[in-house]
Amino acid sequence: MERLGKWVQEGVVDTVIVAGIDLQGRLYGKRCTANAFLRDMAGAIHTCDCNFGWDLERMLIPGLDFTGWHTGYGDMAAVPDWSTLRLYSWFPKTALVVCDTCHEDGSLVSIAPRTMLRRQVERACAAGFGVKAASEIEFFLFRETLEGSRAKDYAALETLAGYISDYSVFRSSMDEWLIGKLRRNLDAAGIEIECSKSEWGHGQQEVNLVYTDALEMADRHVIFKNGVREMAALEGVQASFMAKWHTDHSSNGCHIHMSLWRGDEPAFYDPAGERQASAVMRHFLGGMMALARDFQLLYAPTINSYKRYGEHTFVPTRVTWGGDNRTVAFRICGDGPGARIENRIPGADVNAPAAYAAMLASGLYGIEHEIEPVGPFIEGSAYDAVDAPPLHRDLRDATDAFETSAPARQLLGDDVVDHYSALARWEIGEFMKEVTDWERRRYFELI
Repeated sequence: MERLGKWVQEGVVDTVIVAGIDLQGRLYGKRCTANAFLRDMAGAIHTCDCNFGWDLERMLIPGLDFTGWHTGYGDMAAVPDWSTLRLYSWFPKTALVVCDTCHEDGSLVSIAPRTMLRRQVERACAAGFGVKAASEIEFFLFRETLEGSRAKDYAALETLAGYISDYSVFRSSMDEWLIGKLRRNLDAAGIEIECSKSEWGHGQQEVNLVYTDALEMADRHVIFKNGVREMAALEGVQASFMAKWHTDHSSNGCHIHMSLWRGDEPAFYDPAGERQASAVMRHFLGGMMALARDFQLLYAPTINSYKRYGEHTFVPTRVTWGGDNRTVAFRICGDGPGARIENRIPGADVNAPAAYAAMLASGLYGIEHEIEPVGPFIEGSAYDAVDAPPLHRDLRDATDAFETSAPARQLLGDDVVDHYSALARWEIGEFMKEVTDWERRRYFELI
């Protein structure tokens, strides 16, 4: 708070974005005049608990225990975590502070994604571990304004590039007018970028965030997505993190890397271990694999998420593991301080703190129960591993698995499982009411 006061005195900041993270992994909150915020609201700002009671389009969901007409839609408190204070460098004289979502008595709201992750980090700490993580995030860019793409009903959209450009320096140079600005602004906001590149899809980009502590990385992930969408829109183009935006185009993935540490020593590395993996790493991987299907709802939270899973697409379809292999669900990577596990199941539509919480909860579960990795280490194509457990291919199956999972309830709590399951079932119900373009093409004339 002292740093913010100094910025205000020096005229660097006059506006503060005070934001929590909602159930879809987006920032919610208020813009406050800096002086008024410091004087009257630095302890907390109040927001309606409908932020945890509606869907992506902010349609209120009935039947939730946490909030609804039966509770009167009361307040939640967004309590600043001052360690997250940063300049919001793509808007003038603006700062951002990320908040924990609390009840009016100051206790953490259990279903809040940041609370879910915070509690798993505390579990790791109690077991003697620190947790580090990083996200690789993909997104598409379109030569469309927000209003223009909406007017087109999101059809016949023009991508920023019109050809496959994976790793192309020429294509990335053509896009540097925007991507360079993203990198520099995000770096100024304390969101350090390791690298960016053109991806496979037309107009697709991948950005790798620099490894850091898990809670801080989850915050950076959320701010990154919000910032990319804002900066693109300010330049007259549009960014989308939708998992699979078009039948004929590639999908947006989000590969999450995670490791445990004992102080400054990597807990995943053992030069004498098989593939230089310690027992801690092996059991952490075993837990993540054993519970991957139980927790897939938190890795793939939307109807569209499941359109991403396909054979020979660099997207996993089964619960598999390997090393330098882009066909498996989980990769063991690096050595020494770089030893880590990469989860390739999530798409770019993932709610980062919820997914991080699921990874950490299941990994710690694996350590506690000494669970070995599922199935063989795969050297070749994981798409040929027909005996490996299949990932769920639709939101209904993933929700059923999550809702009935005893480990999920034990590790995350009944209220978390019930609330996120209810959100998913609402989403399924909304989808089932809609008549799609595919159905008209398929049935209108021919049936």
